[in-house]
Amino acid sequence: MYQMKKLILLILIATAFQSCKIVRSLTQLNQKKAKVYSYTLFDKDIKYIPMHHLGKKAFYDDVAKKVNMYKRKGYVVYYESINTHFTDNPKVKDTIRRKVRKIKGFSGSYKENAPEGFSKKYIPQPEYSELGTDSTDVRADINYLQFINEWEKQNGTITLDSTDLNTPFDKPFAKSVEYTNKQYKAIVVEYRNQYLIDMIKNSPDNKILILYGKGHQKDFKQKAKHSEL
Repeated sequence: MYQMKKLILLILIATAFQSCKIVRSLTQLNQKKAKVYSYTLFDKDIKYIPMHHLGKKAFYDDVAKKVNMYKRKGYVVYYESINTHFTDNPKVKDTIRRKVRKIKGFSGSYKENAPEGFSKKYIPQPEYSELGTDSTDVRADINYLQFINEWEKQNGTITLDSTDLNTPFDKPFAKSVEYTNKQYKAIVVEYRNQYLIDMIKNSPDNKILILYGKGHQKDFKQKAKHSEL
């Protein structure tokens, strides 16, 4: 029962934010080989490796192996990573960070919030550079200002309460989720997927390897089909 409670907590932490519906099951947590899916979009050759933010070292080693292989074949990597560099205004940046934290419902990294014991068995997703990307590859994602602007456009202004405003970023922060799964999906998955597809459409690259969360894949596939109409 204790182990099951730990797993449920990890899943709640992992699915709270980032595309990804990051860890849906023990099967995904224990995955050792990266799967590669093929799509054709705007007459471009697209390969897609579904990612997750916690997993086995063997899985990430296999991702790096496949990234290296596809790059040798002339593919450009388009990777998921919301950009935190969106303004030089410290007040605006602070407000956006607090709104993002409120949506997440917790602060810190996935590793920091994982139940005791999981950090020994699983590792966080390595930096993309450790997976084989370089300066020729593309961060194909929005920034946090775009994220919050779209969120508030669809759901209304996010009001920061005293806990949001007064809890430092390096202190524990955990609040109940205030938004629905539908609201999450509309921004965290669908909006960002459309941004990715628009980048592909306007890109001169004809061979693209996508590294994006598993939770993005179904909607990406549907949008890719629609985009061909």
